[in-house]
Order: sequence, then structure tokens, then C-alpha cells
Amino acid sequence: MNQTDCRLRIGGITDMSTIDWYGNVSLIVFFAGCNFRCPYCQNASLIPLNSGQDIDLSLLEERIDTNRTLIDAVVFTGGEPLLQLNGLIKAAKLSKSKGLKVMLDTNGSIQDALENILNLGLIDRVALDIKAPLKEEMIGKITGRPEVATKIIKSIKKCISLCQELDISLEIRTTVVPGISDDPLFISEIAETLKDKCSVYYLQQFDNQGDLFDQDLKQVLPPSREFMIALAKTAVEKGLKNVYIKTRSDGLERVE
Repeated sequence: MNQTDCRLRIGGITDMSTIDWYGNVSLIVFFAGCNFRCPYCQNASLIPLNSGQDIDLSLLEERIDTNRTLIDAVVFTGGEPLLQLNGLIKAAKLSKSKGLKVMLDTNGSIQDALENILNLGLIDRVALDIKAPLKEEMIGKITGRPEVATKIIKSIKKCISLCQELDISLEIRTTVVPGISDDPLFISEIAETLKDKCSVYYLQQFDNQGDLFDQDLKQVLPPSREFMIALAKTAVEKGLKNVYIKTRSDGLERVE
């Protein structure tokens, strides 16, 4: 079978981005389908498993080849890419064969798939979205999956430990949403679990202009830059060394 004899269900491809993997120019592949139902999700149209479009892997190869002199990495995001493990593995192998670095953006909840692809040595960096402190009630509420909250937490912890064991660069992200994830204690509890376990921690400013799952959140204003800085300092106080905020107005800023 040819390496590109494989199909993916995707929401789209962005040929070049400098903000998804800082320090790299990346081609971004948005996988369709997600197992979470986060109210502030900005790619809500990609949540259904049958969303997006069905493509052959050869289309991805064409896009990579067209932009190869301009990019140095490929980022697989979503949705949740691990729901399409076989396609993700083929896409990662293709990217590596082109001499590109690969980042996986994941919610970290599908343990078997995570272990599979990370142990294959195809992923150079993991961007792990931690939605809440790793407590069943909090994780279950924000992800909309209370019935599997215990499994989600176990899988996230395994993802962190595997990245450490395999020396895979790990960045962790939390989106700050007013009334949902903006309590200093909320951020402090997440940070408490991350000390010496990730290369960087990003606090991302909620944006009410996106393709939101909960349309009522369009009426909620994003937290201010000053508030984001104050929250980030609570993470720094817990011992995290590389803490950044990302805001729409000022981009990426390190907080010390």
C-alpha cells in the first residue's frame, strides 16, 4: 500500500502559521471530531464525528510539498486528532518523511491512542489542553463528560508522564473564561500539578468571536490583559518557570 493510501476527516488546513508552535512556521491540520463538549470551544463545528470533509492523505502531501520551502513543522489539532489514530499516524509519518517536525495538539483523554503514537517516536512536541484542575467534578463539568471524568484524568496524567519518559517537549495550555476558569485558585491548582513537568504553560485569553459551542458565551467579554497577568503570577508562585499569557491585543507575553 502506498504511504498516502489513507483517508482523513478534517475541518481544514492552514498552510502557514507562526502562532500555533512558537518559533516555527507550521502547516496546521484541523482534524474533525471531538469527544469533549467544552462550552467555550472555538471550533464547535468540528465536534461532530461526521463534520468536516473526507480527504485522501495525498492532498495533505500536496499541501506540504507546495509549502515545503516555507515551513519547518506540521501541527495536528482539531477537534481531537487521536480519534483518528490510524490516519494521524500516517499523516505524522508523511510529515516526518518530508523532514518536518510534528506537534500534536490534544486534550489528552484517549490513553491507548496516546501511548501508541507517542511510543512510535513520531511526535516532537505535545500541546496538552488542561481544561481544569484534575478533579473529577471539575473535569467532568467543563468537558461535558462527567461519566468518564476519572478516565480522562488518568489519561492526562499518563500523557504528562510519557512525555517526561520519552523526552518529548510538552507545553500545557489553559483557556481563561470568565465565570468558568478565571478563579486564581482554579489556576493555582492546575499549576500545582505541573511543576517540573512541562516546558511551558500558556494561559490563553477566551475569545467570544469564535465558533463557540455555547452561544450564550458570545455575550461574555474576554478577561483583560491585566487580569491574565495576575492569574499567570499565581502559576509562577507555584514554581512554574515558563509561564506566558496569550491575548488578542498583545499576543504572547512572558510573566515572571
